[in-house]
Amino acid sequence: MMSKSPARLVRFLLLLCGVLLAAPASADVFRAGEFTLMNGEDATSFTFVASVPDLADSTEAPVWPEGCEQISATRHLVGTRTQYGYGFRCDHVLRAGDTILTPWKLDGASFRSNVMGVEASRSLSGGDSGIAIPIGGALSGARSIVEIAWEYLIQGVLHIWMGWDHLAFVLCLCMIARGRRLIALVTAFTIGHSLSLSLAFFELVRLPVPPVEAIIALSIAIMAREALLMHRRDEGWDGGRDGKGDGALPHFRRQMLVVVAFGLLHGLGFASALSELGVQQAERVPALIFFNLGVEAGQLVFVAAMTAALAALRVVALARPMEAASMTAAGCLGCFWMVERIAGFLQA
Repeated sequence: MMSKSPARLVRFLLLLCGVLLAAPASADVFRAGEFTLMNGEDATSFTFVASVPDLADSTEAPVWPEGCEQISATRHLVGTRTQYGYGFRCDHVLRAGDTILTPWKLDGASFRSNVMGVEASRSLSGGDSGIAIPIGGALSGARSIVEIAWEYLIQGVLHIWMGWDHLAFVLCLCMIARGRRLIALVTAFTIGHSLSLSLAFFELVRLPVPPVEAIIALSIAIMAREALLMHRRDEGWDGGRDGKGDGALPHFRRQMLVVVAFGLLHGLGFASALSELGVQQAERVPALIFFNLGVEAGQLVFVAAMTAALAALRVVALARPMEAASMTAAGCLGCFWMVERIAGFLQA
């Protein structure tokens, strides 16, 4: 089939590279907002403050709860973020169903409130149409474990799916091994990032985020190179993707250690994203558990999709050229992200 339509294959490979290279330049930008609500001069007036990344800036105003109207607005820049301040007044005291609909396209946000002497905080899931803030829910007290679990499970899934660098690393694993060897590598990656996520989230380990993000990008380039070597020789750290080459077991053990080490670095990135969601002190343990489960669920869905896609491509004899094209693109992206991130924290 390849010999009959080489031009079509070339166009297909170029399209794949174009799609991969069209990934966001900042591979793991988690656009997190910070929202604060406080009482104003009386029980029916409020001050709402929003801090959002410049990438999510919008000229539109929030949509206030029914029976409320805006009475003031301010806007100013603070570093790479824009801070908005709004005053609004309602014809009623805060009710359980009152919601503010924000206009900013965010991946998630933290929300803190101090209304009528009740302090509360929670994380919020994002979306392209903005974030709905249940300001009335701040008066309802502690949330159920089901509500907490669902919220952080979704946050975990969204973070892995929107983290191009994490997906690129997992894609490399899918190209390096198959079958039980692939399951073992993905498990090693999971062990690594679950451990560092837990330690960093509870501040038992503290490392500066920018250098870690640069090394995460480097890990993609290293794994992409290994996948390309195995593609060309069907031989790599594990003696081949099925682990049947000479010295397969020692090499595979070495490969497992490398993947665990890189997983530790990726987990630090996950911890940074979870911390930006403003998790309440009382919810830290369930938030960590279900955020991590969400990351694993999203990761498994991606691995299953890639495995199925590669199996389908093998049927039409396109798997090997597609693997070469995708790993070349992933390696180039990893190098680009690394240089971009190093330049970013050197200029800071």
